[in-house]
Order: sequence, then structure tokens, then C-alpha cells
Amino acid sequence: MKPSDKTCCKCKTEAATVLIRQAYYCQSCFMFTFVGKYRSILLRLRNGNRQNGKVLLACSGGPSSIAMVNLTKNFMRVVPTEKKKVQLIPEAIVCHIDESSLFENNKGYAEKLKENMEKDFDGFEYFSHRLEEVFGPEFTKSGEFNKILKSSSGGIENGEYEHFVQCVQNNSTKPLAEQLQTLFNSIKKTAAKEDLIWNLKMKMIVTVAKREGCSYIFMGDSATRQAIKMIAMTSKGRGYTLPLDIGVDNEISFKDICVMRPMKDMLSKEIGFYNYFSKIDKYIMPAFNFSTMMPAKSSIERLTEDFIVSIEREFSSTVSTICRTITKLQPSADMDLTKTCAMCLMPLESGIAEWRRHITVTDVEGVELPAKKDDGCCSTNECCSNTGGCSTEDKQSKIDMNKFMCYNCQVDLKDYNSTTIENLPPYMAESVVDQSRDNRLLDQIKDFLIDDDEE
Repeated sequence: MKPSDKTCCKCKTEAATVLIRQAYYCQSCFMFTFVGKYRSILLRLRNGNRQNGKVLLACSGGPSSIAMVNLTKNFMRVVPTEKKKVQLIPEAIVCHIDESSLFENNKGYAEKLKENMEKDFDGFEYFSHRLEEVFGPEFTKSGEFNKILKSSSGGIENGEYEHFVQCVQNNSTKPLAEQLQTLFNSIKKTAAKEDLIWNLKMKMIVTVAKREGCSYIFMGDSATRQAIKMIAMTSKGRGYTLPLDIGVDNEISFKDICVMRPMKDMLSKEIGFYNYFSKIDKYIMPAFNFSTMMPAKSSIERLTEDFIVSIEREFSSTVSTICRTITKLQPSADMDLTKTCAMCLMPLESGIAEWRRHITVTDVEGVELPAKKDDGCCSTNECCSNTGGCSTEDKQSKIDMNKFMCYNCQVDLKDYNSTTIENLPPYMAESVVDQSRDNRLLDQIKDFLIDDDEE
């Protein structure tokens, strides 16, 4: 039966024009309901001790982020005739990460988005950064760090988890765009590429938000995208940080910044209808990425997307059921926020190395595996001198990279080679070096510390 043969389930008078799950809506009631969902999420800003602050809107130019920008614009001003309406967002900026250095199809998107913002969204200040800018010192904590990690063991090439690196001065004169292309060309698996590009973009967005004094970051993840990410991330081993990665609001990962997902109750289908009825679908720029036009088995996330979307066609409550589960997830009570992954910036789970050894096959009956070398040195003889091996200084300069990465990033690390390691952005090297130094100092003074549990 066509929607036009039905009556709107909300107003009971107008003919229905939209079918969402099993509910029929007329256009005006659908728009009212859709905007109401967004408003209910924004009201979280007023809950508890939160203060209204500047918002950064992460905009890729896709349907969801364009809808989010348009909805936010409507809640930044108060029309005098609408006495009950409250200004929920005092100030907002739009941030776009330009990926055209990796994807030719995305060329010109940043300029087109800027033109659209100036034309119809002049209330927003627009910022655009090219993805390769993440290699610059401005995206490091100190603002002047210019070193890279250099592979000093063959663990990755041998398919092992253990891998040691050294922090050396970056003497590369290659253009940043070429460094970015070399980095991703050296990674074979699509899943590892997708994880890395997301981590780089998230680092840049958080840095821009801090620089511009934003209290909130709005991500345009729809309910459909949230459901896909939940299943995919769980499959990749990100269960520990899942509440922070896809939660409605994450205010503990980054100091003084809350990451919110105000589109989390809207299906991709609903967003498409909203953009069409609001006449903003002309601003949508279809993004090209590593899994575009690729088969379902090209990566875990692509396979999950194909699985969720196909089930949703037959069982319309699939996505909503998964999303209700997401709202019940809570961060672990013993989560240590002082130790974060050098790659994805999320908190580290203690005991990962021991747990990984229990679930990983490390020996085969009848096959003798080579003995592992001391963790304080490299696992090859390349760094050793011809006379007496590594000096004490050399041993201290070798860093076990896995100690500063979460389980998912450790798995991705197995798909990296020496070229990949040496082309990672400086902010990762800075994080590894800082945390390594802190651990070394803690080991030196641990015998002099008084345990809080002791009387």
C-alpha cells in the first residue's frame, strides 16, 4: 500500500507521504518529529553542570553532516514570535578535513563546501584543513615536535606483535601530500587503512576544537552508521572503549571537550527525506573512500554495512534495536584516562599483552620457534655494533610500541611495515616518547612511593 493511501499517524488528518519503519507521516509532521529528535539531544547540553559553549561541527559534506549543520543553524537564533524556543547553541564553527590528496574524486569539495557555507550558512565560521597537515608540528601537543618513529626490529615483517622503534629527527624533505600517500600505500589491508584515516581525522578535529576554544564537538553519525560501527568495532576488538567511540556524549576522553552525536536517533532514510524537504540536498557531496564501490568482503566495516543494511530492509527495527543497546553501554569503572593509545587517543586497557598471549597461538607442535630477544633491545642485529652488541644507551632508546597502543591498534600494527612506521605522523611519536619517559621515571621511583592502601 502506498503512503498516500494512509492517514498521518500523528495529526490523523493529512494524507501520509512518508513511511518510516511501520509509521506513516505527512510531510509537516515528519519534519516536526525529526527536528524534535535533534532538539532532545541538544537539551543534554543543559543537563547537569554543563554550560552552553562554542560548538565545532565536523562536516564531511555528506547527507548526515549537512543535515546537522542545517539543524544547528535553526537552534542558534530565536525568532521573536517563537516565545517558547530557546537558543541552545550560542556559537558554532564548521570544520572540514580535505582528503583529496588520497582520493581524486574528492577534489574541490573543500572549496565547494566553503562557498555553500558563505552563501546559505553565513552564521558559521568555516575551517578547512588538508589531511596531510596532520604531519605538521601544529598538530602535536608541544607545537614544535618534529621527530618520527623508526623501525628497529623485524617483528612486523615476521607477523609478530612485538615491535620496537626509536624516535629520530625527521629529516624528510618530501611534500606532506607525498608523505600521506606513502603512508597509506604501504598498508595492504583496507580495514587498517580505514582505522588509520579515522584516527588522523579525529586527532585533527580535536586539535582544531581546542585551538578555537570549543566546548563541544558534534559528529554527524546517523543511527544507521552507529549500528554499523558498533558491530564493526566490537569485531575489531574495540569493546573496551566502545562507549566512548559511539556513545551519545563522550566527555571523558578529551579534557574540557565533550564529543556528542546529535544525529544518533535518525535513520539514513529519515535524513534523506529531511534534506529533500528542506531543499538542502543540493549541498551534499558524495564522499569517496577506501571502501567505495568495493566488494562487501573488502573490510570488516564494509561487510558489516552490507549485513546491517540488508537486514534492515526485511526487519525495519534492526538498527533501532542495536542503537538502544548502545545507550546502555557504560565505560569501565577502572578505566585509566591518563594512559591513552598513541594512535586512536582512546584510554588503554591494562593487561592487554598478557590477555593477547593467552588467545594467540605462539607455538606449533613439532616446530621450534626462534627465541625472543631481550625487550630492552631490538630483535635484529641491524642496530648492534660488530664488537659488542648494543650499548646501555641503545637499549634504553628502543621502545616497545605495543605498550602504548590499544588492542585494535595493535592488530592494525601487524599490517604495517617499516615504511609505514617511519611515515606515521609526529603526534604519534610524541605520544609514544612522552608515555615511555613517564613509565621509565615511574619504574625508577616506584620503590619510594607509598601505596594509598597502606596505613
